[in-house]
Amino acid sequence: MQYSKILAAALCVAAQGSALSADSSWDGFYMGLTLDAARTNATIAGTAGHSRKSQAAGLGAYAGFNRSTNSGLVWGGEIGLSSAENTPNLSTGALGTTEFNGKFVINPRLRAGFATGNLFLYGTAGVAISDAVVRSAGATTKDYTMGVSYGIGAEMKIGNGWSTRLDLTRTDLGQKNQSFNGLTRDTNVKMDKITIGLTKSF
Repeated sequence: MQYSKILAAALCVAAQGSALSADSSWDGFYMGLTLDAARTNATIAGTAGHSRKSQAAGLGAYAGFNRSTNSGLVWGGEIGLSSAENTPNLSTGALGTTEFNGKFVINPRLRAGFATGNLFLYGTAGVAISDAVVRSAGATTKDYTMGVSYGIGAEMKIGNGWSTRLDLTRTDLGQKNQSFNGLTRDTNVKMDKITIGLTKSF
C-alpha cells in the first residue's frame, strides 16, 4: 500500500476545496464514507514465528454530531465502522497452528479541536471493539477484544454541506490471554490507519 500517494491525494482534494465553500458552521449531525489503508501488527508473546505484519485497504462508514463555540472550539462524538483483515493468516510452530483473522472494527470516539473558516484540525480518542484477534487455527468460538484508539485529523469543507477529511489513527486492541497447544500466551493486535473520508452534514 502506497501510503504517501493516499496522503498526497487527500491533501490535493482538501486544498482545492478551500475556495469552494463559504459555510464556516461546524454544528450539527453528519455521516460519511471512508477509504482506509491499515498496517496491522499481530503478535503472540514469547515467539516471533507467530507474529504477523500486514497491510490492507478497506471501506468504512461513520456518523456523529458536532458542537462549536464562538472561539473556534469544535467538539463532538462519533461512531465508526471499518473492515479488518478477513483472510486467515496461518502460522505453524511450537504453539501449534495459529491464525490471525478479523472482519470489523467498531470505533466510538470523541473529536475535539479548532476550526478556522473551512478548515477543522482535531484530535481523537475513544475505544475500539473488534473480532480481529490471534487464535488457534480452526477454533469455532467467536473471540472479541476491546482496546483504545487515538489520533489526529483534518477536515475541509468543499461546499453544499460536503467536506473531506484525513485521519491518522492508532488502534491498540490490548492483551488477551489465550492457550495455544497447551501453552498460555498473551496476544496483542495494533493497527495504524490512514483514512480518507467524504462527509455530508445535515
